[in-house]
Amino acid sequence: MKKNFRKILTFTLAIIMLLMPADALAKRHQKRDIPLNGIIVNDHIVFSDVAPYIKNSRTYVPIRFIAEELGFDVKWDAKTKKVTMSDGKSTVELTIGSKTMLVNGKKVKLDAPAEIKDQRTFVPLRAIAEAFGKKVEYSNDYRAVCIGDDVRFNKNYRVVYYYDTIDPVITDYEINIVTYRMIVNGEEKRFETVEELIDVILDDFEQYKLTGKSQYGLKVYREPDQLVNALGKDYYTVQLEPTKRVATREDEIRWAEERKKNEVVYTTEVPEEKQLRDDYYVESTEDILVGSWYGPSKVTDNKGGKLDVDVYTYIESLGGNKYKLTNRTILASDKSSQFFSEQYGYYEFLTQTLTVEKSYSVYGQTGYFVNGGWHANAGIHHLDKEEMRLYWDHFDSSDYIDKY
Repeated sequence: MKKNFRKILTFTLAIIMLLMPADALAKRHQKRDIPLNGIIVNDHIVFSDVAPYIKNSRTYVPIRFIAEELGFDVKWDAKTKKVTMSDGKSTVELTIGSKTMLVNGKKVKLDAPAEIKDQRTFVPLRAIAEAFGKKVEYSNDYRAVCIGDDVRFNKNYRVVYYYDTIDPVITDYEINIVTYRMIVNGEEKRFETVEELIDVILDDFEQYKLTGKSQYGLKVYREPDQLVNALGKDYYTVQLEPTKRVATREDEIRWAEERKKNEVVYTTEVPEEKQLRDDYYVESTEDILVGSWYGPSKVTDNKGGKLDVDVYTYIESLGGNKYKLTNRTILASDKSSQFFSEQYGYYEFLTQTLTVEKSYSVYGQTGYFVNGGWHANAGIHHLDKEEMRLYWDHFDSSDYIDKY
């Protein structure tokens, strides 16, 4: 009986596999398109949750992790779109789209400007590393970059991984991108290709973000503390297991008093009569985006004219800087005419921008909006410094929504 059951089960699974769309398995095991097998810096191989890319023979990297690995703090001015990086001794400034950067106040020409891609700020690696006084070596054989004087690609390195929303981590194990090896607890694991090796470790980093667990061993990687020894050379220390002091009741009272003293209260600009609290209303939380937003706007009718509308946007967090936006658009001249749309967005802390996709769902059309193919556009919201207003497309735009 058991043997017959196994045969039936095997046959059924085989039929399912045959009937499954050809791309279903391909998507599940789709290989990553990784332009670099790693950036070697501070005796580590460094990756992040956004991949570097190559454009016009230049390697672009997310500015955050490369600057922090080199011991620099990064500040972003959203209005001027300027990035400032400093380590206390040197300061580097660059503006998105500009081919000129300032190094300690002196102008330096770039052959390619910094740019924003996938809601992150990317910089030409060689120009920035050299501005920081570091040598950069690229290996075409190993598709890897080494920053620093000790250029060695064929070496066992621990791996540092930078996330956008949680602390960076460092591996307990080591990898070698030349020999395709992974050394875990002294035991060596070999791979057929470097791509297989990279896929395994990146899968582990993704698993850690989702579950907090690693198959091979990870620890929280503290941001580098730059030290200077008697010879003037820079060294970087990694604190793998920071000690924590348990807060006392007196600590909590003192912190609460300090927060209250320093607290700045911002009031909403939304008039009381416009503060709609319907079934879609979202209460504000500590997340600066989560809540209910309102703004007057206009829609284009089928004759090219403009109609005044009230737009209510309810923002919910999906985790990982991703958000769901539910928009309720009501015709100002006829409150019985409305439609709903839903879209996804991604928030970039460095630029304080919420990039939204075109609405994936439209429903609830009534009155004037029953016909017309209405939708919510893709684009970018810019958060103001009070974190109470989202401007559409650019700062000081007449099209905006306010939190209430």
